[in-house]
Amino acid sequence: MVILALVFGPTVFLFYFFWVRDKWEREPWRLLLLLAGIGAASVFPAAILEFLLTGLKFEVETVGEAFYMAFIVAGGVEETIKFAFVYYFTKRLQEFQEEYDGIMYTVAVGLGFATLENLVYVGAALVGLGEMLTTAVGRAFTAVPLHALNGVIMGYFLGRSHFMEEPEGRLKSNFMGVTLAILFHGIYDFFALMIFVLPPSAAGWSVVGLFWTLFVQWGTSLKLVRYAQEASWVRHMPPSVQVDVGGSSLPLSRRFCPYCGYEVSSKARYCVNCGKLLA
Repeated sequence: MVILALVFGPTVFLFYFFWVRDKWEREPWRLLLLLAGIGAASVFPAAILEFLLTGLKFEVETVGEAFYMAFIVAGGVEETIKFAFVYYFTKRLQEFQEEYDGIMYTVAVGLGFATLENLVYVGAALVGLGEMLTTAVGRAFTAVPLHALNGVIMGYFLGRSHFMEEPEGRLKSNFMGVTLAILFHGIYDFFALMIFVLPPSAAGWSVVGLFWTLFVQWGTSLKLVRYAQEASWVRHMPPSVQVDVGGSSLPLSRRFCPYCGYEVSSKARYCVNCGKLLA
């Protein structure tokens, strides 16, 4: 039970942590769970590409090998695959109505990816309960948050690009999000791999660098969450207020769920309060 709590607990906590910060129109859980499943499925093409790039050799002995594994194999492949999946499955989604939605969708995909990856790593440590527990604890506080926070970073720029009219602007925004996610993932993995490259007397500095990376990533992600909340607030201002967002004037018509009376967006398909399909 302890192992299962360490595997699934961080995913549930981070899901809820970012979901409650969607202040204006929270996404239905059925949609987020579907995206989490899609994120878990994205592990398989990512693993195939990583096997092709490494030739099944995952041990690192030099700084160059650690850099290649961190930035190209892990960071480059995993973040690009996750972005490709979330972009393909959400670009025409009717529920995608505000900037913060981009964060929630990408966090869901990232946590689905992280959870299945977590199960694989913890399962590989079945040789001993002690090693299994160490792996589960370590990943609960590092690798799982890494994927969620990269989801925030990519999702913020995905949410911005979704409401841009110019294709060049959308491309630049999405490129920025993926690049930053790859950099954060690469720096984190580089420090993690250098633990095995450096002599024991210096390996502790890699641990410090690893947690410093997560600290900076948390700060960056929370700042982007605030920016997305502010942009989403503009899209939910009262109908009497005219606001220019991305070159278009927004007042929004008011609509209410016929089942529970909760106010929903004019384009919503499901009520975010009771989850029922709207007519």
